[in-house]
Amino acid sequence: MKKLLILFLLIAATACSDDISSTYSRKNRVICTFQVASYEELFMVMGSFGQFATVRPTGGRIEMGRIARDETTGEAVLKTQKYPMDALSKDFQFGLGGLIIGTTQFGEYRAYDLACSNCDRADIRLTLRDDGTVVCSKCKIEYDCNNDGVILDKGNGQHAKPRPLYKYPVTYDGMRVSVVN
Repeated sequence: MKKLLILFLLIAATACSDDISSTYSRKNRVICTFQVASYEELFMVMGSFGQFATVRPTGGRIEMGRIARDETTGEAVLKTQKYPMDALSKDFQFGLGGLIIGTTQFGEYRAYDLACSNCDRADIRLTLRDDGTVVCSKCKIEYDCNNDGVILDKGNGQHAKPRPLYKYPVTYDGMRVSVVN
């Protein structure tokens, strides 16, 4: 009985861990750092609660987008800008489909994959909305970027056990934002 109790205590002690790295995805490699002041999209979202920007490589450039109000209609639309890749950024890795980077409504910095974690394809990207949610263009699953990428709506039901967004560790020091896993 004593041996069984000791075995149980050893298993219990090692099963629970304070290592938060397990909450981050390692499935897709991410390595990038941006000087926030050089990119309007990142500058705007890193200092605004509940705001997120998309970042992805495209044709030798880096495309960034954020939700902004259209000046004529007042509707929320994704405005994108392309930036040249410099010598450093050509070696960046952007996960599966690109990145979603921003600040939650609670003031926490977050980074997620721009590809749907359930469709799991680089060409099936998420659509950013002005309320901090994203939706998959194919399966229609809706995720909440303000709450660790949890699922808000299971969409068209094509995934039996949908999982939350791929989440990556992000740091922001007021000048540079880095996403590295």
